[in-house]
Amino acid sequence: MFQPKNPDFDSVVRDSFSRQPFMAEMGALIETLEPGICELGLAMRPGLTQQHGFFHGGLVAAIADSAAGYASYSLYPADSTVLTVDYSVNFLKPAKGSRLRARAEVLKTGKTLFVCRADAYAEEEGRSSHCLTGMFTMMCLMGKSDQLNLGRNALST
Repeated sequence: MFQPKNPDFDSVVRDSFSRQPFMAEMGALIETLEPGICELGLAMRPGLTQQHGFFHGGLVAAIADSAAGYASYSLYPADSTVLTVDYSVNFLKPAKGSRLRARAEVLKTGKTLFVCRADAYAEEEGRSSHCLTGMFTMMCLMGKSDQLNLGRNALST
């Protein structure tokens, strides 16, 4: 498979993830992290639903996007950060369950762009229902800190 360019990728990715207020607000956790692979999971709660009681589609896409971003980031060199460039998702069925899990895998690496596939699954009582699949393009921003920087044009390239 892929070799990480940063031997400290695990702690770098986990540190970055821990600083995402949106993922924390949803209750998402890293469940699997390997070079080029990231799996995130979260438990259902009422604030995460849409009007029919399913996980909200925006949340399902967001957790898949973050999984893809961190799968890519696990392969980036030190002194870089990650941003989503593009994604396209297909909702396969409503995300109904007590847990949501997103698994992303890097398919192709490039100098600055990485292409990933991510899938999301709603889980209930040991059963898993594939509810979203998508393709994600991530950008490796070299020489840019992954730390919060609210300065003007902080991430401009």
